[in-house]
Amino acid sequence: MVLLRKIKMRPFQEANGDILLPNPIRVETALSRYPVHRLAKHGDIVIDIREEGEGGEASIRWDVDYGQKHGQPGPLAYKLDTLIINRRIEEAPRPIPRIIRLGSLRDICRELGINEGQGIRNVKRALYQNASTFITARIRYRRNGGGERSLEAGFNRYQVVFTGEELPDGRKADAVYIVLSDIYMQVINGAMTRPLDYDYLKGLAPAPQRFYEVLSYRMYAALKNDRPRAKLTYSHYCTYAPQARYPDRRRARKQMDKLHAPHRKSGYILGVEFEPTTDGDGNPDWIMLYRPGPKARAEYRAFARRGGPAVLEVEPLVLDPPPRPAAPAPSPLEAELIGRGITPAMAGELVREHGEEAVRLQIDILDGLPEKRRAKIADPAAYLVTAIRNGHAAPKGFISRAERQAREEARQARERKEAEDRRRQREQAAREKAERQAIDAYWSALTPEQQAELDAAATAQADPAEVARESGALRKLGQRLRREQYIRQLLKNQATPPAEA
Repeated sequence: MVLLRKIKMRPFQEANGDILLPNPIRVETALSRYPVHRLAKHGDIVIDIREEGEGGEASIRWDVDYGQKHGQPGPLAYKLDTLIINRRIEEAPRPIPRIIRLGSLRDICRELGINEGQGIRNVKRALYQNASTFITARIRYRRNGGGERSLEAGFNRYQVVFTGEELPDGRKADAVYIVLSDIYMQVINGAMTRPLDYDYLKGLAPAPQRFYEVLSYRMYAALKNDRPRAKLTYSHYCTYAPQARYPDRRRARKQMDKLHAPHRKSGYILGVEFEPTTDGDGNPDWIMLYRPGPKARAEYRAFARRGGPAVLEVEPLVLDPPPRPAAPAPSPLEAELIGRGITPAMAGELVREHGEEAVRLQIDILDGLPEKRRAKIADPAAYLVTAIRNGHAAPKGFISRAERQAREEARQARERKEAEDRRRQREQAAREKAERQAIDAYWSALTPEQQAELDAAATAQADPAEVARESGALRKLGQRLRREQYIRQLLKNQATPPAEA
């Protein structure tokens, strides 16, 4: 490899105005096309890419794991990798040495355009995040001298040594250094590189910057093959960005419009069209077709000119693959995971590898979190995948779904019984009231002689010994009770059909 040097050329003149000559930075194409960082400011996102060949065998695997202490590398760690470390690697002699000087933490802050103080602490933490990121990869990449090479390994890319500490060669570090791992050195010394506009990268926010890195492969291919538009599927971009994937067009379009805005403004893209399609699992997807703008054309001419500063690696023109056979219907638990935003392939893998009980437990834990805590989870699907993989412990006071359901069923049964008891009490009171009114009406309708006869008949049916013991007020009460009982029986006999009577 030949070290790039900055050259001065007159800017390209385009119909829409002057397009400044790109300031190139060479980036290896073996690992940079795969995601490592979370580009959103908050939350976590799972990076686990698996692609199959035509025969169903695993052709690509890219899995990124993070140290629990320092956490997932975010936007600042991404800027450190793409703007600081990539630039230092590019400026290093060939072959690339193991130990690379980055500069002081203050120098890095100034180069990134962030304030010192808290910025220094943030940069230090971001370096630890990058250094503790562990990659499990099975990929193929194009070599700088031609041909392809495969890589199947698990590795960290580099270690970080801060000012004043001892370097592996025995020197005392006069700044911040990184120490490249053997596998990472082997890849970046042998992989093909491609140029990007460093100044353009630096001026973009992390998410639009990643969009530029991913689309540039397809944009260069479209320009090289004289095609009017560059083609990129929404599902592919969500996987390699990485970002959340939405199943409806409105949300997907709104999500992508935010990434397109700075590239429309710069003239990198002139327009985009969304064509509906489906992915290999039959889920909604879109083919995004981009019209190259004057900046994209200027970049291509600058980088591809004969004798120019760099040679492009162009994405090969790949026809749409044949449709895959229909996948088996997901199980009810897989369907629930899919409904929560997890891809069908990932849902099936989680259930197979961890079992229904463990998966269900993590769903229960997530659903049982307080509403305020759930609201802080930026990507619930990614959170749930991580929780299932890591087996998060249930928080204090956690109540499982089965127990919550049992409690709810018991509450509903109790409320139904109480309502039924109240209904029966009301009906009983109504019957007693109606009976009292009927007895009173029957008695009032009798003449005094008839009333005397009825009392005598009622007394005749009573126990003579009990009647003899009654005196005073008790006699009057006893007589009234016997009378009411006698009338009650008379009314009952009147309401009974003759055959039954």
